[in-house]
Amino acid sequence: MRLPKFEYLEPKTLKEAAKALASDTKGSVLIAGGTDLLVNMKHRVIQPKQVINLKAIPKLAYISNGKSGLRIGTLTTLHEIASSLVIQERFPILCQAAGEVGAYAHQAMGTLGGNLCQGNRCRFYNQSAFWRGVKSPCYKAGGSVCHVVPARPAGGRKSKECHSTYCGDMAPVLIALDAQVRVVGPNGERVLPLSKLYTHDGKRPLSLRKGEILKEILLFSPSGKTLYLKWRRRESIEFPIVSLALHIEKGGNERIQKARIIFSAVGSGPVETLEAEKMLKNASLDDQMIEKISDQAIKEISPMRTSIYSPAYKRKMAGILLKQALEKINTNALYLL
Repeated sequence: MRLPKFEYLEPKTLKEAAKALASDTKGSVLIAGGTDLLVNMKHRVIQPKQVINLKAIPKLAYISNGKSGLRIGTLTTLHEIASSLVIQERFPILCQAAGEVGAYAHQAMGTLGGNLCQGNRCRFYNQSAFWRGVKSPCYKAGGSVCHVVPARPAGGRKSKECHSTYCGDMAPVLIALDAQVRVVGPNGERVLPLSKLYTHDGKRPLSLRKGEILKEILLFSPSGKTLYLKWRRRESIEFPIVSLALHIEKGGNERIQKARIIFSAVGSGPVETLEAEKMLKNASLDDQMIEKISDQAIKEISPMRTSIYSPAYKRKMAGILLKQALEKINTNALYLL
């Protein structure tokens, strides 16, 4: 497949790139590794008039280890993260999560920033132009219908809510670790929790303001234990059917003081099950409690049929993954699936 025609821009600084993006009147997109973007462009899922390449900007690919924590530039490749001795020593779960993304070629080309900002997916949207041509354009593609939920129950009115699904691997782990992200825009820099980057709006999944670009991810001194479990059809290439990041911190009495439960591929952004987290606080993990927490977590997720897998199957697998993760944490068996 050929790429559609577009204007190509290669800024030399992040400020220049942000300015070009902010002044966009042509439908611009950013490209880093391109593993997701170029496929969508070839399928005519998106047809930008201008592509802004970030690869020529120096000093955006780095892993900086300081006393307070870790800084990772957004152009750092997933392979560099997976093979980093510094990250392996301080945040080994990041190495594992990066190694779970796609195949080796995706990890060698794909960047951390690109993975965090990847587009939401839907079986009615991520298809060839020929395939999509047999249906009216969906809401995400500029139409007036969502083919996942084509009509509202009351009155049969067409849905204007996009239910496309976020399927990233790195975001759940980084959110579980309380990561922050630094973004640069025409009006300067700002730092926000990574969880705030996601709007949970399938059509506009990121909260970035006009012209803003991710610069780096900030991680602070690690504590507790973190697991990442991913359920998929094949061992490589696949996006998760469901994935889970679980972070647990225990006190001196072995009671849980803090918990984060973050799912991917079950909503329009990474989904945190807050009520299940509350149940974990001060809990002692026996089989009965693990079962209760798992049951609560699957009540808090609402997967839609945006892939070939049913919502019921996704909920079931989410519960199974959480049970496995809690059992591993409880027995200190930190080997990973």
